[in-house]
Amino acid sequence: MKTYRGIIKGNTIVLDEHPDLLENCPAGIEITPLEPAQRDDGMLQRHLELIAHLYPGGQLLYQRREELYDR
Repeated sequence: MKTYRGIIKGNTIVLDEHPDLLENCPAGIEITPLEPAQRDDGMLQRHLELIAHLYPGGQLLYQRREELYDR
């Protein structure tokens, strides 16, 4: 028995290589999650910077409605 790698997309598994089986052949599947690829430290740092500067959702920006129009 050979092990194949693939990606789950909805209800379908897309294999990285063609299996050595006939078309429409019944097959058993055992799903084992693989460790996700490690992120580049530069990308992680950039994401953290973007999160730190996002719109402050949920904060009260104006005390009164008139302050909105004073801008």
